[in-house]
Amino acid sequence: RRVRNLPQFSRTQVNSCEGLTRMEEVRFGTELQNAYRELAHRYGPYLTTAATLTLKKYARIRVRRFENDSSDIYEFGQYLTDQTIRSTAHRFEERLTHYLYGNQSKHANKKHWAKPLLLVAIEGRKTHRRPHFHIAVGNIPVDKQASIDTLIAQAWHDCDFAHDEVRVEPLTNSFGWLNYMTKEVGYTDNDAFAVEHICIPEIIQQSICTEGRLLRG
Repeated sequence: RRVRNLPQFSRTQVNSCEGLTRMEEVRFGTELQNAYRELAHRYGPYLTTAATLTLKKYARIRVRRFENDSSDIYEFGQYLTDQTIRSTAHRFEERLTHYLYGNQSKHANKKHWAKPLLLVAIEGRKTHRRPHFHIAVGNIPVDKQASIDTLIAQAWHDCDFAHDEVRVEPLTNSFGWLNYMTKEVGYTDNDAFAVEHICIPEIIQQSICTEGRLLRG
């Protein structure tokens, strides 16, 4: 059986194909990043605080063997994984909500406003850097605003994989911070902006929807 010779491509043609592929990747990356930024920017006017929370790569976990017995503790070691990163984000959201709103967040007639506005980005999973969260927070009760840095740190240190490194600052340019939070999307890590961990009080979502209808009108 006769085998037909495959066509030979010149180096110029190969480089051209590689260049086109790279251009497609860049276009996709830019479009994806812009889509996430458009989503995040809706909440920019409501955000007041920025923070960076660093994760441990390994933690000793202590759990009670029995719910009603605090003296019988089981301890084990665990490495940081995508699953523990995401469970840590969920745990942080729960603890921050508790410190800001207490039992109000559980009341049926208060849940629509009694929780923080929280946006989370997860960075460092696909680079050499230590994994960390960038977060943006809003809807902070007036009586808690002066102590928000302490409350964020406290909520963070309630998490097993919380590293001591915590940085909290007031947001003076929310759109710039949101752009920074989404810088890895479309390039290093498409899932860096953790959409599944966005926490949006119903009262803020309703306000955004109302503004949108007024603008369209």
